[in-house]
Amino acid sequence: MRIALAVLAALLLVTGTASAAPRSVVASSPSLHPEGVQWDPSRGQFLVSSLRHGTVSLVSTTGRVRPLVSGTRMVSTFGVQVDRGRLLVAYGDIGLGERSSPGQSGLGIFDLRTGRAVKFVHIPNGANDVAVDPFGNAYVTGTLGDTIWKVDRAGTVTAFAQDSRLGGAAFGNNGIVWDPRGFLVTGHYTNGTLFKITRGQVEELPAPKLPGADGLTLTPHGLVVVTNSLSAPGKNAVTVLDTRTWQVKSQRDWGTAPTTAARTPYGTYVLSGRVDVLVKGETTDEFSLDR
Repeated sequence: MRIALAVLAALLLVTGTASAAPRSVVASSPSLHPEGVQWDPSRGQFLVSSLRHGTVSLVSTTGRVRPLVSGTRMVSTFGVQVDRGRLLVAYGDIGLGERSSPGQSGLGIFDLRTGRAVKFVHIPNGANDVAVDPFGNAYVTGTLGDTIWKVDRAGTVTAFAQDSRLGGAAFGNNGIVWDPRGFLVTGHYTNGTLFKITRGQVEELPAPKLPGADGLTLTPHGLVVVTNSLSAPGKNAVTVLDTRTWQVKSQRDWGTAPTTAARTPYGTYVLSGRVDVLVKGETTDEFSLDR
């Protein structure tokens, strides 16, 4: 018993808590409207982007919000990714920011500890989301085009895979995730098709169509596909696919328009940044992360 208590006391000193995070984290920050989220294991907090301000903020499990990246040229920030001391941020201008820079589209690379900008890399055709492989190469979706872009650690941009099926008249390839089996998975926002991506190769996966497929998150339970009806004939829902068969394991309707999810030590949290309010020309300070 004494040994068990000593272990618990040590855990409390390291983590500050012996209890799990809440099922719902409700946060408030002036018209933040986050679209992307990632877990920061170095701090034990969420990192969220901002369609309105072009920032990246830290969100604690108690809902406290504080800025990490601000004051840059980024108009709106979308997908975020953590990679060995780096913070990677897809950014651009889709007309929802508090300022404007027409045609802006890129990947911002920042020091995760300080939030200091390291490099800004131009990405053609509307950078939206980012995934990272084990070697630190980033892969960025260009939602307004038909190409997955690769950014190596030196910041060099090359076309990794190009296929007309990834594009379209409206939003095309959107969410992206690295599968440890050695390939990428991306979803087409408008028609809901999921694709397996390797260098120069695009293969349609035998998964059901999920229109409005926005964020993708790989978890021990399967591939989490977050869908919404913001700009596609989809529904506000969270679907988990079996990564062996790519068939549905579970599906849950969502009350608001979710955009993506983050895997954490406490489970997978789905982000509702109230983008549905923002696209109507209104703003709100509140957003939530729900497990």
